[in-house]
Amino acid sequence: MIFLVIFGGMMLILGAFYLVNSWQRYHEWKSGTIIVILSLAAVIYGTINLPYFHKNKQAATADSSQTVNASSFSTPFGGIDNTQTDSQQQAAVLRQMQKGYSKLGSVSFKESTNTYVITPTDDNTVKAIEALVQDPSQASEIGWSKLTSSIKKTSAQLSEALKADYSVSILNPDTNKPVYTAKNGETTYDVADQ
Repeated sequence: MIFLVIFGGMMLILGAFYLVNSWQRYHEWKSGTIIVILSLAAVIYGTINLPYFHKNKQAATADSSQTVNASSFSTPFGGIDNTQTDSQQQAAVLRQMQKGYSKLGSVSFKESTNTYVITPTDDNTVKAIEALVQDPSQASEIGWSKLTSSIKKTSAQLSEALKADYSVSILNPDTNKPVYTAKNGETTYDVADQ
């Protein structure tokens, strides 16, 4: 945008000279006025869109960056074929969850406990979890309930689709310990309640 401001400023100066010259010599003002107005518009538009004017917006974004956006993490489990073996169904669900939660982090499956484990890699989510572990009272500020309700819904869909007991767990990436677990659509552990 700085180039637009510089270029628009030069055009504004040259346009002003052209307007004055056209008026003095030929009593023509239309083309010079159009050039001045367009270059002025370019300068104003470029100036408004400079990063300096967006500091407040970026600061607000940084303040809210430690919130968890759960709206994009809902994963419906359609297309589960009942003729597949359990391990084939689990692998199909794992692929769907990896795709559905790719913005949040990585997803793995612990067969010994029938648990799908989400390990956040998204910087904002990692920071939010770190803040939550240090101070559970921040849960509402970081949007924890949105994420946990999404996980709870996912665990209910899993149990329904696979016709068995399955859990979904979110790990603290620093300690690899769960911060939230839901089984069959019910919360079994929530670090915010500790």
